[in-house]
Amino acid sequence: MIDSLKRRILGNEMLSPFVKDIKFFMKTRRKAPSGTAKKFPTVVQMPITYNCNSKCVMCNIWKMDYSNEMSVEEFSKFLSDPIFSKVEHLGINGGEPSLVKELDQFAFEILKLPNLKSLNIISHGFNRKQLFPFLESVYAKCKEKNIPFHISISLDGYGEVHDRVRGLKVFKLTSLSIKDIHENMNKYCDTFDIGCTVIKQNVDDLIELDVYAQKHDYNIKYRMGIENKRIESDKLKDQYSLLYDGLLQSAKEFFHSRINTANNLYDKFKYFAIYYFLVAKKKERLLGCYWQEEGMTMDSRGDLYYCAVASDKIGSLRETDGKSIFFSDKNIAYRKSIIDNNCNSCIHDYYGKATWKSIKTFVNAMIFEKTWYYKYKLKSIIS
Repeated sequence: MIDSLKRRILGNEMLSPFVKDIKFFMKTRRKAPSGTAKKFPTVVQMPITYNCNSKCVMCNIWKMDYSNEMSVEEFSKFLSDPIFSKVEHLGINGGEPSLVKELDQFAFEILKLPNLKSLNIISHGFNRKQLFPFLESVYAKCKEKNIPFHISISLDGYGEVHDRVRGLKVFKLTSLSIKDIHENMNKYCDTFDIGCTVIKQNVDDLIELDVYAQKHDYNIKYRMGIENKRIESDKLKDQYSLLYDGLLQSAKEFFHSRINTANNLYDKFKYFAIYYFLVAKKKERLLGCYWQEEGMTMDSRGDLYYCAVASDKIGSLRETDGKSIFFSDKNIAYRKSIIDNNCNSCIHDYYGKATWKSIKTFVNAMIFEKTWYYKYKLKSIIS
């Protein structure tokens, strides 16, 4: 009971909204990173396989080669590299992680990292036979180590809308997995949410999904579908992206509504940042991002990347050590070029410390939104 309480506190689940909001304001920085600092990564995204049995309209990974992927033994060797020595937060994704044989053994290796503070996994949720034994096994090990474990299940619409996005009739299986996890969190995880990618194929039907989530008390988070080199979604942008489509107005209205319904300041800021990006004439990223300086991506072959969506491969742990790759002057210059040329045109909701300027923009907008009606009414009385 005490260990469970400790994990929930570590996972921020029991913090009051006020305390969360104070922490949000405290985690700000004077200016955005330049990308030139040589810091060991503290946050890692780990696409543990390129294998996927979904056929999403916004992703090509299900068509990609997934041969020659790492074994548990090789993975253990990769994680012993000093480049992982400062990692605090690690996320497993894919492809589809539940298709990996011995996935629990991979996770057990991750849990040996000396400074790990949280582990999370993203899954499409319909490989139930493989997924649930893994969740139960890994959560038990996380509890032993007092490391919070988070699960996110992808759900991109209600009913046939989700099936249309996924290219398969899987809504019933996915919704059943969501129900099982939500009702048995003491068995599977410390925290849980649903993740929805907003694209052409679902933007006009998101209210139905939102009502479904509210009815069942599911925590749901929305993000814009964006270009991602690693999964070749950049080749499909005309097929799914709202940024180049007449339906952009629907996205603007939807994310504006999320600002008002968000139940904490961070989510409110996130949705405001997305909305601001969509409506601004000059695109500007307000969200912080650890991948600008302290984040790293390692894929299923030990290949390393900086930015999780815009970076080319910077080296392989099969060929050399991580420090030589991550801190080489050539690669650091490449990371700076990503920040200079890509970040302001990216609205992916990766987290990190926001700048004071971004917070000021957000606060001013919230004050204006709260007071404009009263100012208008006062002016009408005076006139």
